[in-house]
Amino acid sequence: YKATPFTNGLAATNAVAIGGAFLQGHVLKVGCMENGQISWDNAPILGTFGSFNAAGLGTVTYNDQGELVDAAMGHLDKHIVHIKFNNGVQLEVMRWSNHINLRITMSPQAGQDGHCGNFNGNAGDD
Repeated sequence: YKATPFTNGLAATNAVAIGGAFLQGHVLKVGCMENGQISWDNAPILGTFGSFNAAGLGTVTYNDQGELVDAAMGHLDKHIVHIKFNNGVQLEVMRWSNHINLRITMSPQAGQDGHCGNFNGNAGDD
């Protein structure tokens, strides 16, 4: 997280890193437009719109298509990273000048835990 001028100094998501056993040691990172990049194992990928094969584990597509998480950003040009892993995990990362929005779509996984909770149906322990 990082404070931004857009959020009047409040923290906003600046980048996301995806890794773990299901990526077999690989790490995908997506940052904001201003000072971030899209990288696979710390090597820049998708400097422009296009697609990337993530070591046979899924695809990463970068384009200007998709539904925004925050409709208030609809007047700006879209820069959206669509991530589809073979295990059914999907992410859409909307890259803005100094922050990102993201949507994660997946079914609950055994032992799952993290920032968004553990999906056990009890919001009190998330």
